[in-house]
Amino acid sequence: MAVSEYVLVLAHDPQTLKERTPLFNRIMYSRGGLSRAETELAAVATSVANRCIYCAAVHSKRYNELTNDESVTATVFDEAADSGLNARQKAIVSFATKLSKCPPEANKTDVDLLVENGLDMAEILDVILSTSLFGWANRLMHILGDPMPRDE
Repeated sequence: MAVSEYVLVLAHDPQTLKERTPLFNRIMYSRGGLSRAETELAAVATSVANRCIYCAAVHSKRYNELTNDESVTATVFDEAADSGLNARQKAIVSFATKLSKCPPEANKTDVDLLVENGLDMAEILDVILSTSLFGWANRLMHILGDPMPRDE
């Protein structure tokens, strides 16, 4: 079984690797807050904004499996169009994208838009946590070069 460069880099710092996996699991799989699909949607929007093709592909596949709908992630990949998204999805994608590209640009107006579209504070925190986690992971993957697993 091939081990990704990402995991191999984290293995050089066992404490980070030890903390990363439970943190990832709590953010992506916890009960309460965003649905699993919407957590994946935030990860996709973040990864598309950061141009991390590997994470965008993995998490869009997971979103598509959870929802049986490929049109939403296709719209996110298009970036220029958001006509395929409902208002709640647009708010999540917009906020995750702003937070990814330039965190200070995500502001109270964006949070208010999330609230107006039915997100509660636990769900908003999940968008922030998913976006933050993938902002870190995407940047680490970028410095590693090719996102594909090594051939062993």
